[in-house]
Amino acid sequence: MEWTEVSKSKDLEVVREAISKLDVNERDARGRTPLMLFITNRMPHEGIKLLLAQHIDLEARDKLGDTALKKAVKFKQKEVISLLLAKGVNLSEPEGITATAWFAAREHARIADLLVDTPGAIRLTLNAEEQQQADAILYEDSLNTMCQRISKVSSAVILHAIVNSYNWDDGPEPMLTALANPVCAPITMIDMFELMEGEYWLALTEEEIASSDWKRPWKEMALTLQEKLKC
Repeated sequence: MEWTEVSKSKDLEVVREAISKLDVNERDARGRTPLMLFITNRMPHEGIKLLLAQHIDLEARDKLGDTALKKAVKFKQKEVISLLLAKGVNLSEPEGITATAWFAAREHARIADLLVDTPGAIRLTLNAEEQQQADAILYEDSLNTMCQRISKVSSAVILHAIVNSYNWDDGPEPMLTALANPVCAPITMIDMFELMEGEYWLALTEEEIASSDWKRPWKEMALTLQEKLKC
C-alpha cells in the first residue's frame, strides 16, 4: 500500500487503513505529502478530514515550494481551503505577499477572498454599492473628473478594483492620482507596477524619455512605485 494509490482510490476504508499503517507525513519523490496527494487527486472531503485529524505537517513544501494550501488553490478546491483554514494553516510567507497562496489565487476572486486574512491581502469582490462607486469612476468620460473622484476614494478595496479595471491606454494621470491617494495599499501598487509594465519604463534612458513628452509621466510613476515597493 502506497499513498499515491490511496489518494486515487477515493475509498474511505482504504484511507483509514493507510492512516493506521503508513507515515502520514511521508514524502514521495516530488516531495509531496499524503495531504498534497489527496488534494491533487481530488480525494473526497471526508477522506481529507480523516487525514487532517492526524498529526500532519500542514506547512510542508514539495520540491516546487508548494504547500498543501497552495495545492488547494491551484486545483480550486474551496472547501479544502476552508478545512485548512479551520486547522490554522499559515497564510503568510517570509518572501512577502507575492509568495502567498492568496496572491496565487488572485485570478479567482472568490477563492482569494477566502484567504483575505493573509497579511497584506485585500478583498477582491465588491458588494453592489462598492461596484457602483467603482463603475461610476471607471466610466467617467472626463479624465480630470475621474482624477478628482479617485482622489476622494476612501476605500482601499474600491481603489484596488479601480486600478485593476482601469483602461491604461487612457493615460497615466488617473493612476498617478490613485498612487497619491493615502488608501492605496502596497498590493495595489504591486499590481500597478505589473499592469503598467514598470520594468519597461524603468529601462528607458533619459534620451528616450526626452524624445516624447508623454513618456515622462509613465517613467515618473514607475520610479515612484519602485521607490515605494523597493523593487
